[in-house]
Amino acid sequence: MKYTIFLFALLLMNINSTAQAFGEIHGKVVDAAGKPIESAQVITMVGSSVVGATTDSLGKFKLKPLSSGIYNLEFRMVGMEKLEYTSVQVNPDKITRLPVVTLHEMGELNTLDIITYKIPLIQVDGGNVTQIQAKELQQMSVSHGGNLKNIAASLTSDIKKSANGEELYFRGSRSGAVIYMIDGVKIRENVPNIPSSGISRMMVYTGGVPAKYGDTTGGVIVIETKSYLELYNEKMASQGN
Repeated sequence: MKYTIFLFALLLMNINSTAQAFGEIHGKVVDAAGKPIESAQVITMVGSSVVGATTDSLGKFKLKPLSSGIYNLEFRMVGMEKLEYTSVQVNPDKITRLPVVTLHEMGELNTLDIITYKIPLIQVDGGNVTQIQAKELQQMSVSHGGNLKNIAASLTSDIKKSANGEELYFRGSRSGAVIYMIDGVKIRENVPNIPSSGISRMMVYTGGVPAKYGDTTGGVIVIETKSYLELYNEKMASQGN
């Protein structure tokens, strides 16, 4: 019996890892004069493992793959003051682009520079997409019942609900034209309620739908639920470790 349960647990872990989408962090590192710094190290913790990258001749780096969540980054370079970048948000299938990071020569500041990441108001990837994070969901009264349709309709005026509240209409689209993606699984009917405390982020596409979600005349609602790794990263970020 124990062996059967163990195999079932492994199967669930495999399914979850297959459906999981990863994101990336891109950025550029320069010195106080604005010149690119080559070979600077950028590291972060993914659980108990270290993930790192090195800047190229233009001072640019790509930190990947990263599961969705919140990360603290550390920038290091020989002869330079260490810099920490905290609370960096990584979203599935998205690139998080940091503002230019400036490192100062050792002794120039004599302090540890700590920067907190702020989510940009405009998404450079384009597309008509509205995104909401777990922290914002917790503050929305409409989200506490876990009804994904009510949450989506409250995010943008492009979505209208039917009289009975069972259907969503994206910019005048027909009923049944909405695609729901929950942790990478496509659902069109019998959409489950998900407690707001279990939702990591929600993205609503009312136009410019990425091809990977398939063809639809309506819109796409993408839900990512929280993983153990994300909860761990959030805790570490809040502690400043």
